[in-house]
Amino acid sequence: MRRKGRKQKEVRTFPNVFHGKLEIISESLQKYFNNNHPVVLELGCGNGEYTLALAQKYPDKNFIGVDVKGSRIWTGAKKALSQSITNAAFIITYIDRLFLVFKNPVVEEIWIPFPNPFPLRRSIKQRLVHKRFIDVYRKICLPQAKIHLKTDDEILYNYALKVIEEENLKLLDATDDLYNSDLYKDELTIQTKYELQHINDGKKIKYVCFTFN
Repeated sequence: MRRKGRKQKEVRTFPNVFHGKLEIISESLQKYFNNNHPVVLELGCGNGEYTLALAQKYPDKNFIGVDVKGSRIWTGAKKALSQSITNAAFIITYIDRLFLVFKNPVVEEIWIPFPNPFPLRRSIKQRLVHKRFIDVYRKICLPQAKIHLKTDDEILYNYALKVIEEENLKLLDATDDLYNSDLYKDELTIQTKYELQHINDGKKIKYVCFTFN
């Protein structure tokens, strides 16, 4: 707990980590990146594996990891600084408040790798593909933005497909066994800590990609 406390405090001093009043974070991000490159988000980023890997792969885009706990962000933010990955940044906030940060649609892509599946029925509204989050994504995303979900959880996978149908979203790709599909290439080969744990446990990785139009 003491270590987490130190990280929570230290991460807020990093120049690539933004927190506090959400209304001014957008301006701070613009100053930090100092360009008009496309914006890509990793939601519930934890250590920021996708944020960092994609930032190194695509230097002409800006990548932002979002998590409510600074202690989780600390590892990714520290690594980005030590490796001079200047097109990666992090925001400490709740995901359903991102519309206060991005007041105009600027997000080109969203990655949701291995979020908490919230399997109990009473916690459905906490799933990052629930309608209330979809409504937030609509506000901050460009019309053709892609949303990617990777999960080991069958309930969450099937729920995502249901929401896509109910919300009249456009399903681009879906598989309940990513590693044995033709989709397993490029960005989808990036592995998070949780993904490696699930693979070691013999679980199948599932993937869904959708857009608004």
